[in-house]
Amino acid sequence: MALSRTFDFLIAFDHDARAQLSLEQFSDTTRALKAYSEREEQYRSNPRVEVVLLGADSMDAIKVTHSNYFEDTVDALDNLRASLGVSPKPAPSP
Repeated sequence: MALSRTFDFLIAFDHDARAQLSLEQFSDTTRALKAYSEREEQYRSNPRVEVVLLGADSMDAIKVTHSNYFEDTVDALDNLRASLGVSPKPAPSP
């Protein structure tokens, strides 16, 4: 049985804006780690931005396992809350 290939996905996500600032895919983990360090440094002074490096065999897998980093999923959740009559959660204070 062959092993599936794993890719690294680097995401910078602004929780206040509820939007991705960047999304990059890497097939070389060394390059992914270097880019991760660069993004961490870039957003170090911005506490509302989260930088994550995730490994998976596809972007679809990341969208399922880490759906909170994808704008369309956040919008879908808000729509679901609205249809249930539930108020959206307020954004955290800076």
